[in-house]
Amino acid sequence: MYNNSMSTKKSLTFTDKISYVLLAVALSIFAVAQALFHNPDQDCYFLIDLGRYIVNNRSIPGTAYWLIIQDVPTLIQQWLCDVFNYLAYSAGGYTGILILGIIFNFILLASLFILCRETLGSNQAGLNAAVYCWILLGQYASTRPYSVTISVSLLELTLLIRFFKKDKHTVKETVKFLAGIAAVFVFQANWQASNIPYPMFWILCFIPVIKAKKFHIDLYALAALVTGAVFSMVSPLGYKGLIFLTYARGSFEGLDIYEINPPQFPSLYTVMQLMVVGLLIYSIVKRRLTSPQFFMAFGCFLMSCMFMRCCWTLVLPIGMILGNVDFTERSHKMMRWAYVGVGLLSVLLIMKYNLEKSDDRELMLASVPDPDKVVLYTDFNSGSYFLIDEYKIYFDARPELYDDHIAGDKAFRDEAIAAWNGNIDYDEFIAKYGFNWFALTKDTPIEHYLIGNPDYEMVFFNEKDNIIIYKRCDN
Repeated sequence: MYNNSMSTKKSLTFTDKISYVLLAVALSIFAVAQALFHNPDQDCYFLIDLGRYIVNNRSIPGTAYWLIIQDVPTLIQQWLCDVFNYLAYSAGGYTGILILGIIFNFILLASLFILCRETLGSNQAGLNAAVYCWILLGQYASTRPYSVTISVSLLELTLLIRFFKKDKHTVKETVKFLAGIAAVFVFQANWQASNIPYPMFWILCFIPVIKAKKFHIDLYALAALVTGAVFSMVSPLGYKGLIFLTYARGSFEGLDIYEINPPQFPSLYTVMQLMVVGLLIYSIVKRRLTSPQFFMAFGCFLMSCMFMRCCWTLVLPIGMILGNVDFTERSHKMMRWAYVGVGLLSVLLIMKYNLEKSDDRELMLASVPDPDKVVLYTDFNSGSYFLIDEYKIYFDARPELYDDHIAGDKAFRDEAIAAWNGNIDYDEFIAKYGFNWFALTKDTPIEHYLIGNPDYEMVFFNEKDNIIIYKRCDN
C-alpha cells in the first residue's frame, strides 16, 4: 500500500517560494562542500589512469600495464566510469573531477526524489524525503562508481514499484518493464560489474508474494530476474561480469579495510538502521506493510550489519516504506527550513576545507624522480596516487586483480600481503624487484625495516594520506 495524505496539489505561498529558492541555494552549497571533501578520492587516480588507457587505445586492457610485474592478466569491471573520470580530468584537471563529483551527486538526489515521489505521492513530500536520504549519503559524493550505482538502484526500484502496483499487465506494459530491467543491467554491467548482485536482489524482493495470508511466486518478477541475468552479460567482460564478485573472494584477507567490516556503533548508519526498524514497526502496526517492503528492509538491514560498504542500501527501504507514513503540511515546511539551515551551515565545511587544504599529494609525487628513473614499491594505500603520473607500481587498492582468481599463475597478492604484514624477508624481497624508491603507509613493518637500515633515508611525509617516501641512499 502506498498512501499519502499530501497528494492534493495546492498553490504555493510567497513564503513557500522563498523557502524553495533558499533550499536550492543551500543544497548547492552542501553539494560543493561534500565534493570538496571527497574529491579526488583515492580510487579516482586509478579510474583516471584506466580511462586514459581506454580512450587513447580504444580498447580495454587485458593485462595490468601499470605494474612493474609484466603480463599480469586483468579484468576491468568499471570501464565506463573510468572513461567519465578521464574525460573530466582531461577537460579540467582536478577541477573537472570536482565538477563531475557534483554532477554525480545531483544525479543521486534526482533519483532519490523520483523514488520518494513515487512512494509518497507528492512532489513536496518526495523532495523532503529525498533530501533527508541524500544528506545521509553525503560520503558518496565522489567520482567513484558508487553514487551512480546507487542512483541506478533507486531508478530500478521505482520501476519495480510502479509495475507491481497492479496484479495484471498487458503485453505492452510487460515488454516496456522488461526493457527497462534490461537497460538497468546492461548499464550496471559496464559501469560497475562487481555490483550486479544489487539489482538482482531488488528483484528478488518482489518474487515471493504474501497477500491475504496466501503465498505465491510472481512470474513477472521471475521473468525480470532472468532478463537481468541475461543482459548483465552485455559488456566486454561477458559472463565474467555477472560473476565478477566471485573473483574477489578471499582477496582482502590480511588487510584491515573498513568498508568490508561491520559499521561502527553508534554512527550515521545507526540512524539509518533505526529508521528502517522504526518504519517497519510503524507499518506493521498500521497493517500497511507489503511483502516486497518487508524483504527489502530485512535484506538491506542484514547487509548493513555485515558490511559498511552495504550501508547505502538502507535508503531503499526507507524510500520504499515512507509511503506508509502520513505526513502533515506543517511537518513538511519544518523539514524544508531545516534543510535550508543544514545547507547554509555547509559554508562552515567549505571554510574548514580551505583552512585544512594541503598540497601534500602534489609534493609527494614531486618528491619522486621521473617514472623511468625509479623502481617504485607501493602498498595498498599508496599505489593509486602514482598512476596519475604513469609510474609503474607494485601494488594498490585492488587486491582482487592480483589474486590467482584473476591473475592466474602471475598472482602476487600473497607476496604483497606478506610484505604489508612483515611476514617476508625484506632483503630478498627488495633485491628480487630492485626497488630503489618506496611509497609506504607510515608505521607499517616495511617502514620499520627501512628506518633501521642505513642504506635508506626518508624523503617526504604526506601527512594528509599518512604515506611516507623513502629512497636508497645511492639514488
